[in-house]
Amino acid sequence: MSYVSMAVKAGHFYDPKDCEGLAHLLEHGLFLGSEHLPEPNQINNLVERQGGAINAWTGTEYANYHFHCRNTSLPTLLPAFADMLQHPLLKTAALEKEIQSIEAEFQFKRKDDLRRLYQIHKETCNPAHPFSQFSVGNAHIFGQNEISSLQQKLLAHHQQYYCASNMTLCIFSSIPTKELASAVTHFFEDIPAGTPASANWPPLYLDAHKGIQINIEPLQSARRMIVTFPMPALHNNFRVKPLNYISHLLGDEGEGSLLAYLKDKDWVTNLIAGSGIEGDDYKDFNVNFQLTKDGLQHHEAVIQALFTYIELIRSSLNDPWRYQEKARLHSLAYQYEDNPKLMPIACEYAQHMFLFSEEEIRQFRTTIDSFDREVLEHALGYFSADNLRVKLIAPGLPTERECQHYNASYSVQPLTHELQQSLAQPPQIEALYLPPPNPYMGSEYSLTLPEPEYEKPVALIRESGLTCWFAQDHQFHSPKGDIYFSLDTPALTQSLESVAAKRIWLACLNDTLQAKYYRAEIAGLHYRLYGHQAGFSLHTRGFTNQQTLLATQLLQAVQTEVPTQEQFEQRKAMQLQSLQNSLLNKPTNRLFSRMSVLIQRNTQAPIDLIKALEKCEYQDMLTFSKQALEQYYLETFMHGNWSGEQARSFAEQISSLSPYATGEALPRQVSQLPAGTTLYHQVPSEHEDSAVVLYLQAPSSNLKDTALCMVLEQILAAPFFSVLRTQKQLGYVVGTGYVPQNQHPGMAFYIQSPNCSPDQLMNEITGFLFKQLEEVDFYQEYWPTIQHNLLKQLDERDLSLSMKSQRLWISLGTSDYEFNRNSQLAECVANLTFEEIRSYAHQIADRSLFGELVLFANGRFAELDCSKGKRVDKIAEFKSLTPALTSQGVNYN
Repeated sequence: MSYVSMAVKAGHFYDPKDCEGLAHLLEHGLFLGSEHLPEPNQINNLVERQGGAINAWTGTEYANYHFHCRNTSLPTLLPAFADMLQHPLLKTAALEKEIQSIEAEFQFKRKDDLRRLYQIHKETCNPAHPFSQFSVGNAHIFGQNEISSLQQKLLAHHQQYYCASNMTLCIFSSIPTKELASAVTHFFEDIPAGTPASANWPPLYLDAHKGIQINIEPLQSARRMIVTFPMPALHNNFRVKPLNYISHLLGDEGEGSLLAYLKDKDWVTNLIAGSGIEGDDYKDFNVNFQLTKDGLQHHEAVIQALFTYIELIRSSLNDPWRYQEKARLHSLAYQYEDNPKLMPIACEYAQHMFLFSEEEIRQFRTTIDSFDREVLEHALGYFSADNLRVKLIAPGLPTERECQHYNASYSVQPLTHELQQSLAQPPQIEALYLPPPNPYMGSEYSLTLPEPEYEKPVALIRESGLTCWFAQDHQFHSPKGDIYFSLDTPALTQSLESVAAKRIWLACLNDTLQAKYYRAEIAGLHYRLYGHQAGFSLHTRGFTNQQTLLATQLLQAVQTEVPTQEQFEQRKAMQLQSLQNSLLNKPTNRLFSRMSVLIQRNTQAPIDLIKALEKCEYQDMLTFSKQALEQYYLETFMHGNWSGEQARSFAEQISSLSPYATGEALPRQVSQLPAGTTLYHQVPSEHEDSAVVLYLQAPSSNLKDTALCMVLEQILAAPFFSVLRTQKQLGYVVGTGYVPQNQHPGMAFYIQSPNCSPDQLMNEITGFLFKQLEEVDFYQEYWPTIQHNLLKQLDERDLSLSMKSQRLWISLGTSDYEFNRNSQLAECVANLTFEEIRSYAHQIADRSLFGELVLFANGRFAELDCSKGKRVDKIAEFKSLTPALTSQGVNYN
């Protein structure tokens, strides 16, 4: 594949003050047709037909346009990309529709707490700095201009900023460099040189914007505190990377860390250090705390503890070994990086070209031991009591004003003199100390000799209640591996009460393990403990050195750690908050979540889990977790850089550690929807937008049904988006998806709209589908391209060791012991005739083949007319009306 990114110094900082959001509108406008591809989204369709995708974003200083495609398609797509950037048509009719799209995007985000927080940030910085301007735009702002006048503004903006002086191009490709350079010169040489965009901005913050506390009332029931240290662009120091080092220590989660101390006080549940807005000449270093109720009351003490820890970091600069250890960790991570995501890296490099030389850019992703005490001291100088902004976010805080556009309530007040004095000389806290040397750091990483008999998974142990699989890596030659455990236990699935107890128990375990094994995490040994439909799973991955030790330690901890009453209360409150917040998700998110609940028999709805969680007592959790560990079915899979002897030893160890693995694997069942009848289900939503999801369930999970379902979704995806979003502008969130439930195939069509009722949306979806399925012959000429792209997806090579581990683990979970289901699907797709596709499409149109489920949220509109089918709003009733199908295998993911 090739990856292409064009960065343009034309972000929202360059919006005219009388038309905020113009840069964003122009970014959308470039997709509405160009000289040689005059139709809206024609370039999107062209790229997709070449096996890729194209997208763009508008940031503060830069806009970015990027796509990926097959190498063989790059010569075809580069001229189209150049034409899009150089010769946009910006037709008024298309612009009017796109303004509605941006308005829908704006309305979609109005109840997004992060967007509301961002707007308050803008209103509490220097109003003379362009960061303070509204970046999105909306119909009201754009509507202040006649459409022809707005068109002229866009053309003038394009002419001024979309010139060679403001554009940098990055291409990752295996096509020879000379050939690429020749193509780039040929297709882009006509771009006029132009004038470089100015970047002479005033300070982002004046003194009045520091030393303040901003109270914000969120929509969700969150309690957060963001402590911000404004500074120049220290993140651009790629040699020393001082902020990376500081965030590494502030974000430590092990014993003695700031987080461990604050969690022990029951003030904080999580901490993230280092995030924050950044640009070519500015940076916000944020320390983000998730607070408990008690922590909200003691938020000043939390800030004092932060400053105490900063002083510890400052005093440790005489001893560089921690910096060197971190450099070693990053060097190993880079040396053995799994499947780097090249599209975002291409976008990052394109933007870096404005500031750095080619040689400097090459050093950005490497880490060397470049300890520089002076640079680190300089960076720590910005972590001071007089260079501080505090955002406190919680329901019920005193506020006195509303932000523009999003109507979020907030207030601004100076930090007290007493607090600032205490931060200038923070208290000593014995429980806080910097991390010791990492015991999980390996001295060397070597590869095992290949053993052909383990190229595919082999069952080393297969007995009642326990199966242990092993496969050796013969492809990536990396000193890494993955170990999976899945425990099926009826005790954690038999009732809502047991599922609620499981959620709290696993959260408590994760809390205990966090501090205990954080050193392993930063040494490249990662783990994840999580629930699934039939119990829970444990997954470790990373360097094979000491991974088996970590895996056995974690398995023992799961069986022996007993959460305290205090932990139970904390995690119960957090689980309740998380579930309650999920009820405020966007309507389409709510509908897809509910779809999983209705179709997957052992999945529960947040609204039901909330009630069960509220009733759950500490003793209930202990009882259910004890029962869960008294009988279970355990399946494990080890894949990577281990020898057969090491794997057999590990399997025997797991067997000895699992005396109660005497149960049976539990089936993962799905609800079978009736063909020829539509079931309707309403999901309550606080959002004003309406939303509809039509889910079509294939008649079986065999290869033919799966292949045909995937093919039809691929055929319909682009026209569905083009007609219902681009042409009819029904909403910002419009799309399709191939949606398997427990490996049972299906497809979904969805729209969320601020302007249309559920009835209108449903009529548009069904009208579109009926027309397209009846007239499917139109797509016969596109079938070879669609077939080629789908075959490429199915035949895609494993891109990393972890990806291959996951694929093999899923195969084990679905009883695919030949480990070739994708190959079988590819063969099926390759042999499909268009006559078979036509027949299948007509059967769906006749409603004689697929089961149908319509999920809807009313928003501010009238309810959907459900008279054409059966409406079932109660989850238990829905599951009682639909028979259960057992999916293939057990599907661990």
